[in-house]
Amino acid sequence: MAERWIPMETRLSAALATRFDSEVSVTALCADLGISRDTYYRLRARFADEGLEGLLGRSRRPASSPSLTPPDMVSQIVAIRRELAAEGWDAGARSIGARLRRRGLVPPSDRTIHRVLVRAGLVVAQPRKRPRSSFRRFEAARPNQMWQLDGTSWKLADGTKVTIVRLEDDCSRKIMSTRAAPNENSTDAWECMLTAMRRHGAPAAVLSDGGSAFTARRTRGGLSDFEALLRAHGISPIVSSPHHPQTCGKKEREWATCARWLTARPPAHDLAALQRQLDVYDALYNTDRPHQALHGQTPDQRYHATAKDGPADQPLPTPVRCTRVKVSTGGAVTLGNHYLTSVGTEWAHTHVDVIRDNLDVVIIHNDHIIQTLRIDPTRRYQPSGRKPGPRPKPRTTPLPAPLLSDMS
Repeated sequence: MAERWIPMETRLSAALATRFDSEVSVTALCADLGISRDTYYRLRARFADEGLEGLLGRSRRPASSPSLTPPDMVSQIVAIRRELAAEGWDAGARSIGARLRRRGLVPPSDRTIHRVLVRAGLVVAQPRKRPRSSFRRFEAARPNQMWQLDGTSWKLADGTKVTIVRLEDDCSRKIMSTRAAPNENSTDAWECMLTAMRRHGAPAAVLSDGGSAFTARRTRGGLSDFEALLRAHGISPIVSSPHHPQTCGKKEREWATCARWLTARPPAHDLAALQRQLDVYDALYNTDRPHQALHGQTPDQRYHATAKDGPADQPLPTPVRCTRVKVSTGGAVTLGNHYLTSVGTEWAHTHVDVIRDNLDVVIIHNDHIIQTLRIDPTRRYQPSGRKPGPRPKPRTTPLPAPLLSDMS
């Protein structure tokens, strides 16, 4: 720490005051200059020995600092900082310390590493953020107890917008599967789900936001095809509250890590190339990169350290839903989501009720059955089973009495 600052004019006055006039009172002079007698005599002695240079300010820094970070460690910290940034990973103090330990070195504390980065001009000051202690956190107790599902937009080399769909285990942060898709849709989401289940087994629940590819609760009501398929496998679909991204915070945070890693590499020219990049990222993220939220463990280590959870032993019951729709000019009827069938042009512009119990569908008009069918999930258009050709005047079959009483 530097000594108390004293103006140069004061230093000169103190040094020269009694040099030419021995009658000057030192006590009065010191009171006049606002300095102590010790300071006066020290300045006068320095001037006598060293001249004007003796009056310059002097540092009180010790000759040696045994606790100072060694220069070679400082060099390694700076080098690893640049190395991590070039690879597209987080390059903060904790990540640098973790990499130093993996190389068999004993790094200083995270705070010391941060101070080294500040002194090297490698840290950009950020505005004060909301303290982490203010967030209410949750974490699944066991792997496969809950997976988080989400999609994010990305761009190919030519600027084409595509979507990355990913599943992440809530307990271990392990990436279960990733799929590069042309857009966010239920078909690619289910393919991503199938890949994850083939690799790791099925989870007990899947948490997602309210995207139309994952749920129909906020658009059409009821369950989407994706949710119905989950329930058929004994998996409970969970949808986060609207305008509350913190519920899926683990997945949202991981997107930032993924984006930084992809940005550090040449952009992919097509979906296949992007998929290859994502496969490499998933492997590094799961097995090579220590996760700060896991106290330095990798997601793969955490995933295999605990007994796994799993889905229900049997399909989960699906609530019956009834929707009133208008038959199109061509006789088509939508069955929910992207499925449709035909009841014939004789019912054109008529309002009918579509009652759906999972994949079983009954189409009724007033109290008469028009058509029954079972949805084939592999096709969009569901055959009506009616023979082609001109149709007679509409004839309907009365609903059975028990069904009527159930609907009343």
